[in-house]
Amino acid sequence: MNERTVLKGDTDMNNDKRARYWMGRIEKHYESHKVAIELPAYEIIGDGERFIFDVKLKRGTKERPVFDRASDIQTALELPLLQPFKEGLSIRLAVSEHPVRENSLQKILESRIFQDRTKKIPLAVGYDLRGDMHVEDLSEMPHLLIAGASNSGKSVALRSLITSIIAIQSVDRVNLLLFDIGAYDLEPFSEIPHLSYPIVKDSQTGIGVMLALKAEMERRIDLDRAEMRTLPSIVCVVDEYVSFISSIGDKDDSKLLTETISSLLRRGRHARIHMVLATQDPTIKSTKVDMVNITSRMAFACAKPIDSVTILGRGGAEKLPGKGAMLFKSPAHIEPVYFQGSFISREGVRRFVERAKIRYANTGSKKFVVKVPDFKHELSEATVKRSAVENKEMAEIIVWALGRVTISALQIQKQFHMGNRAVGIIDELCEMKLIGNKFAHLPRTVLPQSVEDIPDDAFRILLISGVPKDDITRAFQTRGQDDTCETMAIKLTPDSDGGCSADTNSSTR
Repeated sequence: MNERTVLKGDTDMNNDKRARYWMGRIEKHYESHKVAIELPAYEIIGDGERFIFDVKLKRGTKERPVFDRASDIQTALELPLLQPFKEGLSIRLAVSEHPVRENSLQKILESRIFQDRTKKIPLAVGYDLRGDMHVEDLSEMPHLLIAGASNSGKSVALRSLITSIIAIQSVDRVNLLLFDIGAYDLEPFSEIPHLSYPIVKDSQTGIGVMLALKAEMERRIDLDRAEMRTLPSIVCVVDEYVSFISSIGDKDDSKLLTETISSLLRRGRHARIHMVLATQDPTIKSTKVDMVNITSRMAFACAKPIDSVTILGRGGAEKLPGKGAMLFKSPAHIEPVYFQGSFISREGVRRFVERAKIRYANTGSKKFVVKVPDFKHELSEATVKRSAVENKEMAEIIVWALGRVTISALQIQKQFHMGNRAVGIIDELCEMKLIGNKFAHLPRTVLPQSVEDIPDDAFRILLISGVPKDDITRAFQTRGQDDTCETMAIKLTPDSDGGCSADTNSSTR
């Protein structure tokens, strides 16, 4: 590379000289932070709109400080953009002297990459640090958390997500449930034909709609695959999720709601149901549900570093410049990726809504419709009964599992006479840490070796269902016997002997 010439202030510098100028300054600023790097090569994007530098670590320099010090160096150099990112095993550094302008959602929606029909629920995320469009598949995520401080870009991201769906998907392919409690950001979508229920604007109705969605999940899980494929996916979008949860004054109703949402997050993917939760406060204490089942995250500018850690598992989002800049993490992007979120105005949304109303007016023969008109007084008692039944069934399965060395979804289907729902139960048992992770197509190993080893979540279900401790102990004492008695299971009664006698057959459930 030629000798670098510093020509600060010369507005007539050509792109190569400007690139070399920034290379020198950036290297010196990193060196002042005791981070020794070299920028040996660069690429010019567009007409000098952006530079992409290769980053070479000098001896003794680790990768992490390159990322950690970037925002400090960006501030010192007064650059609108200075952001490291990974491409394969290589580190690159995107630099721009001008604010990022490329964020048009409409441009993405009109592109070939978005029109690609291999994605079931295409989502226009935005533009990467090279200025390239990025479209993800919501069906593969399968749930999404959108979080960040006020005015950071969350609401625009929700508008982009919903517009992405109605721009290309018919009512026969995707249905929507929208929760907009205490806000009006989703109001422009009030007339789209994809809605399974009018936009939810109060918490009591919200509980009922969530319960109706959970009931639909249970119904779908028991269908065979062929019938399931004919049904539209359901995307449930909850704006200001924490405000919705905290607005439930009754303790029992609050518990009911959080348990329902947790169930949807755990098993919704088996029923083609996808949850999208947006919030300013993503902590477990405020959300009241375990977010482990939401593996895809959009982190916009955060007020505190701890918020970034909660969303992404690492800091960085607290240093974002706002205005739609995000760090995106998903099963396809294990390390968070910097994107400029796509933008669409309210007027732009209105045009897509009007187009969807005309284009999909006569579609939706299998549309999911929430039919219950009034949820206020009917839900608690019915749900408590249903919850008790679910707990009783799960308790039976747990005791049966504790008496075995390994279990599989197929064995649960045969033992308890159920359909595809057994796959979701296997997942729940794995999440409880009652069984091990999947290894190829082999059955899962039952992990507890004694009563003391039973995970808290599983033990709580046993206690709630009134399972005698003797039955639990007996399951361990007879472990392995049931492996040769595929049609046998331990009854949840004190007089069961737990063996393979006639007293333990599973014909009565």
